[in-house]
Amino acid sequence: MAIGPLAGLKRLLVGSPISTAHADHERLSRATGLAVLSSDALSSVAYATEEILRVLMIGGAAALSLSTPVSAATPAAMLTATVNV
Repeated sequence: MAIGPLAGLKRLLVGSPISTAHADHERLSRATGLAVLSSDALSSVAYATEEILRVLMIGGAAALSLSTPVSAATPAAMLTATVNV
């Protein structure tokens, strides 16, 4: 079976797919997945909030009034993502 050039490049970079029978052993449970992967999301969210507030400070005093809604929306987005997993 011949594969196209993009599929060949993907195989070279990522590797060949695992079999369906082996895939069950490679999956994480929801609890384990959240525990392992949530620290990355937490650090990204903390950094993003800091950068948003920095932009609002550069925008001046009028833009700082938006800091409270931005700070409230960040945990709300994380909660939504966690509940919908």
